[in-house]
Amino acid sequence: MVTFAQLTQLRPAEFGEAADGWHKLSSAASAAKDRVSDDIATQLQKLLIGEGVDAAVVRLRRLAQNFHYVQVESGLVRAALNGLGEELGAAQKKLLDVVAEAEAEKFTIKPDGSVHWVEADPTIPTTPQKSVQGERPVVVIGSDADPKRAKAQEYADRVGAALKEATEVDTRYAQALGRLHADNDLNVSDADWVDAQRDMGTVRTATGSLAEGSIPKDKSPKENAEWWKGLSGDDKADYAALYPASVGALDGIPSDVRDTANRVVLAEKRADYQTQLNAIPAEPWKYQPGSKGNPMATKTTEWVKWDREWAGKKAQLEASLKGMGDIRKRFERDIEPGDDRFPRAYLLGFSPEGRGRAVIANGNPDTADHTAVYVPGTNAGFGNLAHDIKRATTLWTVSDAVSDGGSVSTITWLGYDAPQGAKAAVSSDYANNGAPSLNRFVDGLNASHEAGSPGHLTVTGHSYGTTLIGSAARQGDLNADDIVTLGSPGVQVGRATDLDVPRGHVWNEEASGDPIPEAGRMKHGRTEYHFDTGVDYVTPSNERFGANPMRTDTSGHGSYWDRDSETLLNQARVVVGDYDNVSRRGR
Repeated sequence: MVTFAQLTQLRPAEFGEAADGWHKLSSAASAAKDRVSDDIATQLQKLLIGEGVDAAVVRLRRLAQNFHYVQVESGLVRAALNGLGEELGAAQKKLLDVVAEAEAEKFTIKPDGSVHWVEADPTIPTTPQKSVQGERPVVVIGSDADPKRAKAQEYADRVGAALKEATEVDTRYAQALGRLHADNDLNVSDADWVDAQRDMGTVRTATGSLAEGSIPKDKSPKENAEWWKGLSGDDKADYAALYPASVGALDGIPSDVRDTANRVVLAEKRADYQTQLNAIPAEPWKYQPGSKGNPMATKTTEWVKWDREWAGKKAQLEASLKGMGDIRKRFERDIEPGDDRFPRAYLLGFSPEGRGRAVIANGNPDTADHTAVYVPGTNAGFGNLAHDIKRATTLWTVSDAVSDGGSVSTITWLGYDAPQGAKAAVSSDYANNGAPSLNRFVDGLNASHEAGSPGHLTVTGHSYGTTLIGSAARQGDLNADDIVTLGSPGVQVGRATDLDVPRGHVWNEEASGDPIPEAGRMKHGRTEYHFDTGVDYVTPSNERFGANPMRTDTSGHGSYWDRDSETLLNQARVVVGDYDNVSRRGR
């Protein structure tokens, strides 16, 4: 029970000072994590080879994970202390207001919370002191010989309410802060990260000052950016600590903020999913040998039951964990063999639910002079995420080499459910459903860019990804400077001028032997009727579409990122705005 004396003497600012100390610790741990992972381990990999180096890098990565855990837990302590100080301060203000009002009317509030007064009656030689305590029946003025009793009772009840509120706050936060502890060892396990996820939920429940409902939902990226800019530094840190998934999903706020938040979600979800996978019973023997009368092997009863209850969940967890592992591998490889430079990765979007969502940037798009957003096509998902991460990193390497000093960021945007298999790819639903998300993401890049201008922005798509790009332009506004289509089956519109970018800024590549432009045009090309040619299904490869046809020297549907190819170099030149040196077909 918080006493009257404790609440009146409380110094709420001390909680803020303690929270600032934990913030410094969290920030130091974050900086140490980046230093160990991005600088020391990376330089070792770059300069040295051998088993000793590999072992050292493993230990360094583990140390970086430990720092990450300290960063997250310290952020939660900070948020809890800020909330505790704010709520106790509110209770204290209510108490001090009562004391001031009571004293102004000649009442005295004693340390036990009782209200005392003296009724000055000139007819009585000695006027005795009278008192009431809180939570007693209120006596209405006029029903008692002493008209001050009812007023005193009001003050006493208000004192009691303030003390009760402070006690509830103290109890709630004591439980939350009591959870925030770690095992006394140097190993941050999956169990620790799962526990950190529970800690986050506990602190959220305790903290009444910052509600998730105040985070923008279904707002424009510009509105998201304005909300974030309007927050105090303390509130920004506490929102990111308590609601990293919601903060990390906000298009329009700074990329480094989204990256920090989404890395927390990744660490906690990976541990959670791995723990769930470990808990699935081992798969029983699938077949049992036939009998003398029935020589055919049959499925065992145990396996049939296991398959019904666990096989689907196991497959989903394994696919999600593979995708999360691919993202972590990208974090841990800030250089590639043979490359002198390789950009830091930024996780701009992440969710393992369903088929998974991931948006990974190579370099910070908020500060880049040139940014390219890559939209993958059919079969994209967590099961083969490494494939699409690699394509964007390859594009970055070549674009950076021809950028003439300008900074470059390339982004793998898996922000939609891509069709899985050729049969699903005939449907336009995947593109139509994902298109609004692409428009919001591109608008968010423009809103969060730090320079005086939004920078040069290219959206490039492969295969079915180009169909989504076309749908985005058809349904809304795709606010890009250039569009590049690779192996496109069609973009739902019939002319380059329908794709929102300035005239002359749609570029197309069709590699030799790529079957998709021809195979998909009847489903995703624009159907047109011409007197001389009859029915036509217009795609970016058609001359009448009006795209700039770029030369290719590769073959097949997956060849557009072949190293040292003209095909890849032309894409890079568009990304950095070097249009004069793009080689075009027919020239």
